Amino acid sequence: MKKDPFAFVLDHLETRLPDPLKPFHSQVKAFSRQLLQEKLDALDLVPRDEFEQQERLLEQAQRRVAQLEARVAALEKGAA
Repeated sequence: MKKDPFAFVLDHLETRLPDPLKPFHSQVKAFSRQLLQEKLDALDLVPRDEFEQQERLLEQAQRRVAQLEARVAALEKGAA
C-alpha cells in the first residue's frame, strides 16, 4: 500500500488534466490534495489499527455484560 493515500487519485487526476491546465498541474495537485484531505477529515475516519483495538474492547465488554447478566439471572432465580 502506498504511504500517500491520495497518490492514486492525484496520479489519475494529473493524467486526465486538459492540455490548457497542464502548466498548472502543481497548483491543481495541491488544491486537489487539500480538498481531498478536508473531505476525508469531515468523514471522521479512524485508522484500521485503532478500529480493531476498539473492536476488541467492545467484544470484551460484551462478554463481561453477558457474564454479569448470567450472574443476575442466577441470583434472581435463587431469590425466587
